[in-house]
Amino acid sequence: MADNSSNTVHLSEYFKVLRNRIGVIFTILILTVVSGWYVTDQVMTKWYTASALIKIAPRGEEAVTTFDGSTTDRPFDQTAFQSESVIMKSSKLQLPIINALGLDKEWAKTIFKGKVDKLTPQEALGHMGQILDISFEHGTSLIKIAADSQDPVEAAKIANAVADQYKEMRDADEATRANGGADAIRDQIAQQQKIVDERRALVDQLRDEAGKQGVSIDPRDNGLASRADTDLDARKRDLLTAKEDADARRVLMESVKDLPDDQFVNTLEALGGHEIPNIASLRTDAFKLESDTDNLLKQGFEENHPRVQALRAELAKTQEQIKDLIAGTRRAIVVDSQMANSRVDLLNKEVEDLTAKTQKDQASQLGPFRDAEREYEKQESVLDAYSVHLKQVIADSRLMVSPVNVISRADPPENPSKPNKFINLIVSGVAGLVFGLAVAFLIEYLDTSVKTMADAESLLGIPVLTIIPNKGGPLPLTPQAARLPHAEGYRILRAKLDFKVQNGMGPSLSMLSGGPGEGKSTTLYNLAIVCAQAGQSVILVDGDVRRPVVHQMVKVPNERGLANYLRNEGDVLEFIQQTALPNLHVLTAGNMEMADIGSLVGEKIRHMLDELKQRYDLVLVDSPPILGISDGSIIAREVDYVILVIQHRRYPREVSLRAKRAIEEVHGNCVGMLLNNVASKSDDAYYYYSNYESYHKKDKKDAARKKKASGGSNGKASVAATRKSDLESEEF
Repeated sequence: MADNSSNTVHLSEYFKVLRNRIGVIFTILILTVVSGWYVTDQVMTKWYTASALIKIAPRGEEAVTTFDGSTTDRPFDQTAFQSESVIMKSSKLQLPIINALGLDKEWAKTIFKGKVDKLTPQEALGHMGQILDISFEHGTSLIKIAADSQDPVEAAKIANAVADQYKEMRDADEATRANGGADAIRDQIAQQQKIVDERRALVDQLRDEAGKQGVSIDPRDNGLASRADTDLDARKRDLLTAKEDADARRVLMESVKDLPDDQFVNTLEALGGHEIPNIASLRTDAFKLESDTDNLLKQGFEENHPRVQALRAELAKTQEQIKDLIAGTRRAIVVDSQMANSRVDLLNKEVEDLTAKTQKDQASQLGPFRDAEREYEKQESVLDAYSVHLKQVIADSRLMVSPVNVISRADPPENPSKPNKFINLIVSGVAGLVFGLAVAFLIEYLDTSVKTMADAESLLGIPVLTIIPNKGGPLPLTPQAARLPHAEGYRILRAKLDFKVQNGMGPSLSMLSGGPGEGKSTTLYNLAIVCAQAGQSVILVDGDVRRPVVHQMVKVPNERGLANYLRNEGDVLEFIQQTALPNLHVLTAGNMEMADIGSLVGEKIRHMLDELKQRYDLVLVDSPPILGISDGSIIAREVDYVILVIQHRRYPREVSLRAKRAIEEVHGNCVGMLLNNVASKSDDAYYYYSNYESYHKKDKKDAARKKKASGGSNGKASVAATRKSDLESEEF
């Protein structure tokens, strides 16, 4: 048996396998999708889902109505949701719902098919957990309660009952928590009141003890203990201000004391608030005197002129006044800095005295009294805060709304949620596609037929002479159709064999196949057509006396032929008939009786072939399949050439291999093989052979266009002829 290892599908052949098996894949896909739809729609149990939506507040942060009518809305986290989900699925919440709706009895009928009258609480809770789903949207305070049931009304009742029961439970919990909070605050107020009373009694006791020691404390003078502190704080603030002023004056003094007079004056003016009185007018007068003096000198007056000397004397006097003012200002700045430092020293002394006095007071009876009084005031403030908080809690309890708000109640659904037809169809489609692909590749793997030319040549060790495309099937050619592109494969075969007459003898050839139906008779007939049209004289002998078909293709009677010759009823030339093609003659099989089957003998065939080869350029002999019938082996031995015909993807390789071996066993001259009925459009290996038709069509269309352009009034006839030619080309 042939080795199937060479039949393994390689990665580069995947697409070709899919293209060749697309029908199988598509059929399995359709069947799977239809089956999935039927099971979903007719077989599977329908489940309905109803959902209610509620909005809740986290525990301890109940929704409270504000003054503008809005409510608080803070989202809760995953942990808080898990806690509330556990509560909703607890037996404390679900058992009352099961009992109120009678679900334990209803489920006993529908789910458990009446095996029991009533489910146990554990069974009912278990089923409730399976059909109830609690979920929430992250970042919100919304919880979705979804219930599944075979009855849409029951699903809606369960979802609404869970929402109502949970709301009732939360309302009760929040009311208890609010009342408990107010009671706790009242207890704290009572305890704080005792502390306040104790602090008040201590203040009164210290006041009485101070009175016994001769220190009188007026109960209305609550600020006595704080006045010394107030004075001390005031003096500290004054001291701080004085230090800042002294520092500012010191910095001013240090900055301007070494400056020249002009810069000194300009700096004070720039600082603002430190201008020298009358300095501006004096500087203006000095500038005017200098200008007048310069003018007189320019007019020709001498330095010793009285007017010039008078202006000089007045200018000197003014400049002296300016210097005196600047010097006085410098001294004033120094004095101000010294006075500021002195004020700082005085305030330091006062602060020290007040500090000593305050410390002395604290060491006396007034200190403990002041501490006790302050503690009393502190505890009284705490008591007031508790009272305000109690009033707020009472007010909030009056404004409080339910922590659970039902946003939307569940309605009985119209369409089932399970099974999901869309999802099931997608799953069916995917499963069908995967199964179809698996089947396609399995078929391809198990297919041991010949697939490619290289495959055939590697298996049989002989060359592929030509291939015949499968367009229209292996149809017999007519003398007119032999000119069409479909006949190109036969012309290639004729060119490769190059039949020539040698020594006055034409060659004889037969085409054999391993099994019936591989198209050897049609192929031989078509070869005869193209050879006859090439000018060769051809005789076509129908050697298949069991199932003759040649006479049907050439359209001649089959009353007399090879069978008559084998029965010695006349010479072989008497039974040869002319066909419609002048160079083509035929020797039909004739009528062979069942008793004469197997009378084909080599000597008679050899004598017949010798006589025919002397008269014709080519003798073509049709033959039955070589496997299982002896006639094929006889013809293979007697003819000059044998061509093995293999139909593409029809029989296992073993058939073709045994056919070749059968030819070799009778010493037949097998010169090559012909692949018939090849799907050249789907197999990439036959790409070049699939271009026959496009090449010829282009030539014919170009010729038709030229004829139309030059035909004038005969254009319509040319177009019709072109269309007819194209149709005939498509047929073959």
